[in-house]
Amino acid sequence: MSDLEEQKPGISRRTVAKAAAWSVPAIALAVATPAYAASPGIITVSGAGCKLPGASQDVFKGYAFRATISNTTNAAITVTITDMTLGGDDLGNVGVIRLSPCTDLGTNTFVVPANSTFDVALITQDAASSANGQLIISYTVDGGPVQQVSTAANAAPPIQGASCSSFSAAEKTCIASEL
Repeated sequence: MSDLEEQKPGISRRTVAKAAAWSVPAIALAVATPAYAASPGIITVSGAGCKLPGASQDVFKGYAFRATISNTTNAAITVTITDMTLGGDDLGNVGVIRLSPCTDLGTNTFVVPANSTFDVALITQDAASSANGQLIISYTVDGGPVQQVSTAANAAPPIQGASCSSFSAAEKTCIASEL
C-alpha cells in the first residue's frame, strides 16, 4: 500500500487474518517421555560405607557403599553405573550386590524390576585411600541421559570390624560371599 492511497475506514482483511490466526487453538504434540525422567533419582546413597580388606580376596582395596535402588515405574528398567568417584579419584568398575535376598546383580549394569525398592552394596575395585571426600555416582537408565547422585563420604572403616556400622552382620556375610 503506498502513502498516496487513501485508507478506507473499518477493519482491514489483514487485521481479520491476524486475529483469526491467534484465535486458533495450539496443537500440542504428545511425545512419550520415559517415566523415570520425571521421578526422583533411581539411586540414593548416604555416603555410608566400609573399606574392603587388603589382598585377602579377589576384590581388594575397594569400598562397599550402601545405597537404595528405587524403580517407581510399571516397567523394569536397566541401570548402568557409568562412573563412580570419591574425592575425584575413579573407583573403577562397580559390582552391585542386593542385600536381601543376597544376590549378585552384576557389574555396572543391572535390571531393576517394576515398582521395587531394595538396598544394595555398591562394591568398588579401586581405592587410592580411605580419606573423606565427595562420593559421586554417575548412571544412566535405559540408555538415557547421564544422571548423578552425590554425597559426602566419611572415612570408611574396615568391613571386618565392628566399627563398620553401614551393614549388618548378615549383610557383611552376604557381601563377603559375593566377592
